[in-house]
Amino acid sequence: MHEQNEYPLISSVLRNFGIIFSFSILAISIVVSQVTRYFPDVQNVSTLFVYGGIGLSFGTILQIAGFSFVLSIFSVLLFTERFIKKIRFFYRIFLLLLATLLTFSAFAIIFKWFAADDIGAWFGFILSTIFCFSISMGLTLLKFKLERKKYDKLLANYKMRRNISTDTD
Repeated sequence: MHEQNEYPLISSVLRNFGIIFSFSILAISIVVSQVTRYFPDVQNVSTLFVYGGIGLSFGTILQIAGFSFVLSIFSVLLFTERFIKKIRFFYRIFLLLLATLLTFSAFAIIFKWFAADDIGAWFGFILSTIFCFSISMGLTLLKFKLERKKYDKLLANYKMRRNISTDTD
């Protein structure tokens, strides 16, 4: 029984890792190419810009993989009922945002993704993280709303077929 519970946990972590890693590589690659395009001097500022706008170094890709793995563990811990049974969705999102900010900050400092004393870089990072989370949350809430409508319709059809009254007097 114990082994059966571990498989979905591992597969959830790996699935989340793949999603987070893919989107992180895509987003960071786009940011790096655009920043180096308009600010060519930035190559000496961050390890992310070692190759300029032509790509990411192998070391950077491994760092992003580590970052993605840590975030996937946080995601699974926060969004499966196995660990945290009763907590509002908003608080789960807030805790994931906090975990993302803290994890990224640690990786940014350890691997010198940008200077620890560069207020502009930190401000940009925080704004971009909040922006991405807002888009992600908007899409997630839209998905939930569409699913709720779908299930409400299915329930109404089921009740109609079974002649179940929805009146509560």
